[in-house]
Amino acid sequence: MENQKRNLVISTMFQQAGHATGIALGWGLGIALITYLLGLIISRNLESFLVSFQALPSIASLILNVLLMAIFLVTPYTDFKWAIQNGISRKTLWQGRILSLFLMTLVVWFIAQLVGLMNTPFDIVSAWHSLLSYFSLSLTMMAIGNGFALLNRRWKWIVGIGLPMACLVLLMMLAYSLVGLIPALSASGVFKSIITSNITGWVILVVYLIIVYALARFFNNKIQLRRD
Repeated sequence: MENQKRNLVISTMFQQAGHATGIALGWGLGIALITYLLGLIISRNLESFLVSFQALPSIASLILNVLLMAIFLVTPYTDFKWAIQNGISRKTLWQGRILSLFLMTLVVWFIAQLVGLMNTPFDIVSAWHSLLSYFSLSLTMMAIGNGFALLNRRWKWIVGIGLPMACLVLLMMLAYSLVGLIPALSASGVFKSIITSNITGWVILVVYLIIVYALARFFNNKIQLRRD
């Protein structure tokens, strides 16, 4: 029964994503085509008009990338209400959503790789790094979306505006405090070896993914029905 409900979550998310994708691609590619047609009318350059069609796959891939992030940013509370109405637990909802995130990310990444082959040859290292970037961004959007799902409309505005500003101030303060510290650290051979090591980047990425995953799951388990 739990597997069936988890599969229901996955299939429902894919249906929602498919519907949103159809609308987004329709609008995005439609606007692009209208723009190309206006350019043709103005310039009457048929060759340029035909060449512009080569950009459509890249535009479609960009739309899918943005949509992937938006889905997990804006749908957590809606998905939670739907799950409650269908007798689906938070645990099962989380399993379905994280599996959907992984599968959707793979699909969008694969399409992006196919589009990229039109311009550059396939590079497995770049593809692997791209996949990690896609998954990291998707998981980050899920964590942010799950966090916002805990808030009512007023607090969404407060946090949505105040938190980025607070982060910017903290980053500026950190950068200012490091101005005098960096020369001393740069003189240290140990510090240089740590910074230039490939392992350092992987450690930072793993720690970041663990933290974001934990936050996304924690927020998921705390979502409750509310009056906006």
